[in-house]
Amino acid sequence: MSPETRRRGSALEAAIYEAVLEQLEAVGYRKLTMEGVAAAAQTGKAALYRRWNGKDELVRDALLHVLPSPEEIAEQDDIRADLMELLGHYRDMINSTSGAVFQVLKEEGQDSRGLLHSAVREQVSGPLKAMLHQALQRGVERGDVRPEAATREVALVGPSMFMYQCVVETPEISAEFLRTVVDDIMLPIVRPIPDEGQG
Repeated sequence: MSPETRRRGSALEAAIYEAVLEQLEAVGYRKLTMEGVAAAAQTGKAALYRRWNGKDELVRDALLHVLPSPEEIAEQDDIRADLMELLGHYRDMINSTSGAVFQVLKEEGQDSRGLLHSAVREQVSGPLKAMLHQALQRGVERGDVRPEAATREVALVGPSMFMYQCVVETPEISAEFLRTVVDDIMLPIVRPIPDEGQG
């Protein structure tokens, strides 16, 4: 009995999603085909078209299947802990897909507003950027972030560094890179400037 006749439901769906991520890493978004995914998942192409109209819908659902939602991240007591927690979650998302999500967005084009951009923006990047902005605002209230640094533009710095690293340098984000972004880039930007007249 062939694999495609044995697997049904969630087991088949999981195999298809795994095959999508493998194909994204191997050939990229533009060269990914429904036929290639079906072969990698050891199923028939018809099984894909019964669920999805085309590769955009398939890739979107595969990414949403593995992308964690940042909504349950706990608030921390200082800005460094907040940044490490939030950007650490972003790092886990990137690494869980071997950077495939950013490769997809890169190949779609910077001006794209397609299904994949919308899925990632609504599921991950939008909520995360909002939470980073909120963390900066809490830092202002505590006194560990200077007021003029609590902007949406500053909140984009960490995610933008991660995206550049993933697309240009390596498909995974290391713990050391996370620490560098937080300690050597973000904190000097947001922390209050010492009064030059003191000391």
